[in-house]
Amino acid sequence: MIKRLVSMLVLGTVVSIGCASANDRSAVVTNDGSAVEIPGVNVVITAEQAATLIGKTEIDAEAYTRDRGWVWRVGRRDGEQFALTMDYSESRVTVSIDKTIVTEAVVG
Repeated sequence: MIKRLVSMLVLGTVVSIGCASANDRSAVVTNDGSAVEIPGVNVVITAEQAATLIGKTEIDAEAYTRDRGWVWRVGRRDGEQFALTMDYSESRVTVSIDKTIVTEAVVG
């Protein structure tokens, strides 16, 4: 019982003080002292920012989003619509791709 309580307290402490923000990204310090980046944490994408992906190749657009800590998903590719979750996330951009080019980018 005490081991479990101590473990929970340690985990809570690591999570609460181990978070650091840098360039709109967050990192959590793990038990071994290394930092693990969590994409999308503390990131808010505007419609204008998402629109900057339009016209880029899929590879370039994905790299662009990754560099900014955005969460990326493809909702439609070459006319094929993919099943998506209905949750809304300000840190995620959903794109439509036609012939390797991003033709639509929507926050959420």
